[in-house]
Amino acid sequence: MEKTGIGVKTLHRIQFLPERRQASIEPGKTLLEAAQAAGVYVGAICGGEGTCGKCRLIVCEGEVSGESTEFLTRAEIRRGYVLACQVVPHSDLVVEVPPESRLSSYIGVGRDSDRFRAFERRDAARVSRKTDPVTQKVFLELEPPTLDDPTADQERLLDAVAKRQPGPLQMGLKVARELPRLLRRLDAKPSAWHWGWDGRVTATVGLRREVGEILCLERGDTSQRSFGLALDVGTTTVVAHVVDLITGATREAAAKYNSQIGFGEDIIGRINYARRPGGADALHKAVIDDVETLLEDLLRRAQIGRGDVQCVVASGNTTMLHFLLGLETDLIRIAPFAPAMAAPPPIRAAEAGIRIHPRGLLYVLPMVGSYVGGDTTAGILASGMHRSEEISLLLDIGTNGEIVLGNHDFLVACSASAGPAFEGASVACGMRATTGAIDSVRIFRPGPIVSVTTIDEAPPVGFCGTGLIEAVAEMFLAGIIDRNGRLDPAAAGGRYRLGDEDGRPAFVVVSAEEAGHWRDLVITQSDIDNLIRTKGAIYAGADSLVRSLGLSFADIERVYIAGAFGNRLDVAGCIAIGLLPDLPHERFHFIGNSALAGAKQAMLNRRILDEAYHIRDRVTYQELMTDPQYMDRFISACFLPHTDLADFPSVAERLHGDSRPAVLQYADA
Repeated sequence: MEKTGIGVKTLHRIQFLPERRQASIEPGKTLLEAAQAAGVYVGAICGGEGTCGKCRLIVCEGEVSGESTEFLTRAEIRRGYVLACQVVPHSDLVVEVPPESRLSSYIGVGRDSDRFRAFERRDAARVSRKTDPVTQKVFLELEPPTLDDPTADQERLLDAVAKRQPGPLQMGLKVARELPRLLRRLDAKPSAWHWGWDGRVTATVGLRREVGEILCLERGDTSQRSFGLALDVGTTTVVAHVVDLITGATREAAAKYNSQIGFGEDIIGRINYARRPGGADALHKAVIDDVETLLEDLLRRAQIGRGDVQCVVASGNTTMLHFLLGLETDLIRIAPFAPAMAAPPPIRAAEAGIRIHPRGLLYVLPMVGSYVGGDTTAGILASGMHRSEEISLLLDIGTNGEIVLGNHDFLVACSASAGPAFEGASVACGMRATTGAIDSVRIFRPGPIVSVTTIDEAPPVGFCGTGLIEAVAEMFLAGIIDRNGRLDPAAAGGRYRLGDEDGRPAFVVVSAEEAGHWRDLVITQSDIDNLIRTKGAIYAGADSLVRSLGLSFADIERVYIAGAFGNRLDVAGCIAIGLLPDLPHERFHFIGNSALAGAKQAMLNRRILDEAYHIRDRVTYQELMTDPQYMDRFISACFLPHTDLADFPSVAERLHGDSRPAVLQYADA
């Protein structure tokens, strides 16, 4: 216990294991608030409303009250599990964050970072090494003024820059004040400045849409030292690359989990939190602090200074970009869903709180609307679908599935509210795609015999999104679940079980003994139902776009799958459950972090940045909720793989034959 003085409330000291971080909180504050104060990640998809059941902690020492049992089994309660948002400490506590709830804050340059920061994907449109970046350094050797040519310093400089970079130019008063002394030797007397003329100066020119601005001036030639920061501000992760603006090469890269996760795992939870007093400022500060953490590390490793970074190009969904800029977010979730800003002009990065060169610019890729953001614009850029004659489909699968259909003639987009199952949420043994997450599952008959792999080949802890998809696909193909998604106890054999408390059926993928864990890792009937609804929303959204233009999936030549989630997807498994259309596998192309790839393309080529604004103007947004056929298509898609099996001929063929070997090699778990 801590006392802060006479008449002041006693504080409870909370220690969080295994990191041993501590926080002191006033009576009446929840464990979730204590975790946020200590900088400890605890899953809180609902933002602390008590409706998701994911903020699970284990109370090792001390007393709490108010725990909710709705989301906890009796076995978990006996082990001391509580929901952090629902319990209040009555003493000092020692609390453990269980493995399934842990999330390392900084990803850095290890294996996790490689997953999130991938430089380029082979199927993404390549960035040209011939650069024409949005900020450029121009080295000039200016002739001195004379009695015959007494042109003012500012005009002399602007005329010289214009010869190298045609177009309108402007210069601020601060830069103009510095110019005379930069053009002349410092030891020259003011009365003889024309005799002390040096004239060698490097001007940094930043593009402000159609106008170039002289951002800063440096004496001498520094034109070969010019860098930019590309950002993907994702709901789950923030990824940053330092890019050499001269060569176009990525110098360093890093990523970290978005610290806003502590305020809510999905965008609606965070928007709700932002409505609280001080909430919006806290969310803005969290993402800016993340950028600062990444930038500081990147600059150290790249051995460059902040002043060498002249621009930032940021991509992300509409909500994340609004938090980055400190804009009002509540408008995004309220009809008519009109965001505060969709095509932000370039601003000083310092205005948003990003510490690069003091006059450096922040470019935010334009957003189509509230639920189709700058990351979708970047994805279109990265795929190149807007330049192609072929009709392509772009899928960015996440909590909100953004879908784009089109070619060089048209682009239509929609957003399917898929829910958090792909992020491992609303799943009994779900977790994010980090060390120990089951990411691949195979089921062999007879038995059934189950083989799994995990991220980093660590002991299995839970299922990430790809592991859940593969598990359900394998269970379906093995006959363990039917086309309605119902578990068949007979087909599941000894791996079928009923929950001890509520009788909910589940399939044991990895037993507690196999996992070296205190509990079985299972796929429950509820998990299957949630996944079917999730994949149904994505498929129905794509189906609606295709049908709205009088097309069929057979007309689509390329399907681009974007995002870190897509890097590990198994196409066959996704087709088997009806998440992806049944097309030849060679039509599917994984383009990795297209949000970052598009941001880098826009940074390195002014024409491509202009293209991003033209793309935004070209995209027609379709609101699925106003489509009278969407709900029927969604219901039809809520079967495995679909009510109409004729749309999935390859799945029908697999169901009627079993090509699996009788003998298998177990994968390391």
